[in-house]
Amino acid sequence: MINKFTINEIIIIIMAMIEEFESKEMFGYESEEEVYFPKPINDKLEEFNTEEYEEFFCKVEEIVEDVYSLKSGELNELNAIHEEISMLANDILKKYIIE
Repeated sequence: MINKFTINEIIIIIMAMIEEFESKEMFGYESEEEVYFPKPINDKLEEFNTEEYEEFFCKVEEIVEDVYSLKSGELNELNAIHEEISMLANDILKKYIIE
């Protein structure tokens, strides 16, 4: 059975990955530290087998690349990013989202 996340949990995962992506873009290398996820999310992620984990994060990275361009530093960018993540996640990550 595939673990199911709320849309808010998906947003948290993607926003954390955006921060990681931004760091890579700015400094040219990936951080040695693992991306931090709150315990309830991390617990769900740890239940994935290797194949499920890789598939999930491949799809997450697809969304990260799509929404990263919205990160402009403007005050209301967060709402725009969350809205775009929700739309993309409902399409790309549909099987991982609690309905």
